[in-house]
Order: sequence, then C-alpha cells, then structure tokens
Amino acid sequence: MIVDDHEPSNVTAFKTWLVNNGAHIHPHAHFQEMASGFDVTAAGDIPADTTVVSIPFSLAITPEVSREALASTLDAQNETSLSLAGLSERQSICAYLCMHWIADRTLHVLRHGPYVDTLPAPEKLQTPLHFTPTELEAFRDSNLHGATLDRLKEWEAEWKQCRAVISSANQSWADEFTWERYLTASTYLSSRAFPSTVLSETPSLVATPSSYPVLLPGIDSLNHARAHPVSWVVSHGRGASASSGTQLSASSEPSISLVIHTSTAKGSQLLNNYGPKPNSELILGYGFSLAHNPDDTIVLKLGGSAAASSPAPSSSRWEVGRNARGAEPVWEAVLDAIGAQNGDEEADAETGEPPSVEDDLCAADMLAEMAQSLYDRLPPYPPLNAGEMRALVVEMLEHYVEGQRDILQSLVEFAREKESRALQRARELGLDIIEEDEELEEE
Repeated sequence: MIVDDHEPSNVTAFKTWLVNNGAHIHPHAHFQEMASGFDVTAAGDIPADTTVVSIPFSLAITPEVSREALASTLDAQNETSLSLAGLSERQSICAYLCMHWIADRTLHVLRHGPYVDTLPAPEKLQTPLHFTPTELEAFRDSNLHGATLDRLKEWEAEWKQCRAVISSANQSWADEFTWERYLTASTYLSSRAFPSTVLSETPSLVATPSSYPVLLPGIDSLNHARAHPVSWVVSHGRGASASSGTQLSASSEPSISLVIHTSTAKGSQLLNNYGPKPNSELILGYGFSLAHNPDDTIVLKLGGSAAASSPAPSSSRWEVGRNARGAEPVWEAVLDAIGAQNGDEEADAETGEPPSVEDDLCAADMLAEMAQSLYDRLPPYPPLNAGEMRALVVEMLEHYVEGQRDILQSLVEFAREKESRALQRARELGLDIIEEDEELEEE
C-alpha cells in the first residue's frame, strides 16, 4: 500500500486497517474529500480490467457478525439474548454501527471502527429524512413523499425496539443510543449496503426473498455510475478464483473483488455500478439522482371504484417505467375491474371471448384519467420556495418530477392507443360507437 500524504488521517488509518486484515486496495485509489463525504479518484492512470479493491468475506458487516458482536458487547444473557434474536437484519447492523460511537472500542468485537470513522458526518447526509421541512414539503403529493413518511415511522419503531434491548443490559448506553445516531446508521446502511447475494459463488446484485443487506468496507467507498462496466469476482483463497482477470487475495479465505473494465485516467473517479435503480430509490436510499434516468419508474395501485371491483388483491402494486414499460399488467387489472363492474368477467372467462369493445373503451378512459390525475397532482417544478432549499435537493426534485411526468404521460398515450384499437375493432365489427366529442356536439 502507498501512503498518500494528501489524504486525511482517518483515511490512512482505514486503508492500513484494510490491508492488515487481508484486503487489497489499488495503490492509485485516492480518497478525495467532498461536501458529501469522499470520492475515490485515480492518483495515476489505471488500465482496464483492474481489480481496484478486494476484501475477505470476514471484513463484511453482516447480520450474523453484528449479532455476535452485540451479544458480546452487551454480555447478553437470558432475556437480552432473546431480545437480540428478535432484531431484524437491518436493526442488528444499525445497532452494531451505533455501538462504535457508544461503547469502548477496545472491545475486540467492535472491529470496524476505522471504517466507521470514514463515513460521512450526519450533516453531510442528503436523503429525504435529512431534508429540512421546507425541502420535504416540496415533494408533497408524490410517491416519494409518502415513502419518506413511511420510512420515518418504520425506522423510529426499529430504533425504539433496539434501545429497549440495549437498556435491558446497560442504561447509560441506551441513553446514548439516540434517534439521531440510529438514523445516521440506517442511512449508511440504505446508501451503502449490497444484497448478500454478492457473497456467493456467482455474485449478483439482484436481491432475493432470502437475501439481506451487507456492508463491504472499501468496496462501498466507490460512487455509482449507471451501466458502468464492472465485475464482482469471488476468489476462494490461494490458487482458486471464480473468474480470471482479477488479482487473487493472499488469504486462504474467500474474498470479494471489484474489477473495473474501463481504463481510468489520472484524476478521474473510480466508479462502481449498483445496478439499475429509479430516481425514487436513489433519492430515498442514497441521496442523489440522475438526470433523465432511463430506469425511472412509478408504482401504481388501483383506487376508488376500480379497486373495489378489481379481482386483484387490494395490496397489488404495479411498477411502470418510461415508454409505458410494464403497463400491460396495469391495463389488464383495469380491464378486469371494468368487467367485474359490468358483470362480464365470468361470461368472458367461460366463453373464452375477448373483452367487449365497450369494456375496452371504458378501461382505456379510466386508465387515462387515472394517469392524468396523478400527473396533475405531482409537485410543481420549479418549486415556489426554491430559494429556501439546497441546490442539490432542488436538482433531485427536478430529476424526480421529470421522470414521473414522462412516465405518466406515456401511460396516458398508452391508454389512448388502447382506445384507438378498440374503436378500430368496433368499426370492423360494424358497431356504432358515439365518441365523446360527437355527444357534446349533439347536445
């Protein structure tokens, strides 16, 4: 490892800790302090297909590591031990991080102190739970605003449960286990965690029902770039690697490595790829957004009379992307709701006949009205109180609203195309359909 005199002491201590625990970090990986924390830049030209950081599995912060450390730190016995077992994966990791600020770090089980010391200070965090009231209000009537309030309620409940567990073992530590600290740790987890599926024979960023969040010190230092060509490579100790083109760890235990497949010029950022994520997820979990993000989506559910009539469960949600990607299941749900209202659904199912032209037209009109109503309720941009908001938050609002408007507009166009096809089918069947414009003229 090359010691960089221009890096802060906490970064030097972190790099030393990594290497002393079997990790590898490229000698040209330079931590540059920024307003939101650190960027990792290239101190010299780095060729393509280079392993920039590799850590042994044992350095990962997992729920199991966290629970064992908490049990040891709290000297958990009897009721405390049972209470620790009741904490979720998220709670366990967040409580473990918090204990680095509260308990004596000389305890060998609190071994991630050098990593925690490099994480952004609370005032540098930029997710919606760190917005000012004025900034959060600018997102009112959006899905993101509702998701933020839901997350606040969920995380506060988690914090109270964790604090009760700690209180049963040490009241003074519980007093220091504040909401602000739990919020900070939770934000670290939401913005830096990867699914546990990366720690597998075939590393994947796709979460599964059985996967859980893990923190990967060093690897999680790199910022996200959409579609950036990288590989996650698992090496199985000396002389065995899951893939070629990566530097093997000297350790006998498995390690996870990040390989960047493009060359990085001196002074440029070394970047990771977190996988495709819409701006709603990037803002809520990470605190940044992408302009014209192709992965933007909106989550929809049926409301009002459509929901009451729909055969789909009331909890059903549909995710629609740009260019009405994923709109067909929404259309089918609306069509089923119309059929149920008109008593046509069972008949169509028995005869195998397609929905009637009238049902298609009603469904198209209902879907278009729903999408237009959501469009009209979106927060205004630019916001009226932009002068009272941080520039980065205003930018997030711009990117978010642009994506939501584009998706809903494409959904309206999708519905109108369905209407056009229904009218064409009516003409082919010789049916007389009085369109709305004609009705107005007759009146």
